Amino acid sequence: MAGTFLLGVGCQKGGTAWLHRYLEASPQCDPGFRKEYHVWDALDLASGKLARERIENQGGQRAEFLTDPERYFDYFSGLLEPESVRLTADITPGYAALSVERLSMIRSGFAARDVRPVGVYLVRDPVERIWSAARMDMRRRGDDAPEDPETRVSHMYKHPMYADRTRYDLTMDALEAAFPREDVFYGFYERLFSTQTLTPLCAFLGIDFHEPDTGRQVNVSPKSEGAALPEDTRRTIARHFAPVYDAVQRRFPDLDLADLWPSMRLL
Repeated sequence: MAGTFLLGVGCQKGGTAWLHRYLEASPQCDPGFRKEYHVWDALDLASGKLARERIENQGGQRAEFLTDPERYFDYFSGLLEPESVRLTADITPGYAALSVERLSMIRSGFAARDVRPVGVYLVRDPVERIWSAARMDMRRRGDDAPEDPETRVSHMYKHPMYADRTRYDLTMDALEAAFPREDVFYGFYERLFSTQTLTPLCAFLGIDFHEPDTGRQVNVSPKSEGAALPEDTRRTIARHFAPVYDAVQRRFPDLDLADLWPSMRLL
């Protein structure tokens, strides 16, 4: 194999930006000209419509990937040609909703070029993930924000823009249907910034471990002073996503998930 291609499928607000910065700091990794390429969600998903319009309007290399996906495979394979480079990556959280067929197609496209394709999926306590996403959305709107994040999350947690990216169970099923289980790595946001996760991840990706800058924050959604979610809101959201907690616990039966994800105690 010429090297490894990492398909990062999320989750949104699960540490993917920090992971990208960590990996690109390795001399053995060349992720190319951006973190999120938004090729496959732009082609396949309703949620990728705006990304597709933006890419097509901008033109350039990503627009070429949309019109001829073979160029996507050629581009990343080319990044692995230098002997010193072992890893390249496209870490786009929007890919969490891709179909088994598309994930299988991506895997086959790289395997045909003698590149080892792997999937990496970071997950986070569902309640905390949705709350963080709501804070990000309201911060982006600035003075036009219609409400505070805590109010928004209390009634928007079922909306597809939040719920679809929190169905870890569905994404895990799709990944494991498209990739051999040994070619999928799951990481927990709550443990990401540690050697406990990064050492096995680097080994999985075929690069040498390097020390992380654990003090560096990337794309965070800070909480306002005194902000908190009422327990009733936490309980309602947690119960809505009970299948997600159950699926993750089944995949990691030896893990005390309620300790890692305290919202699980509200089920």
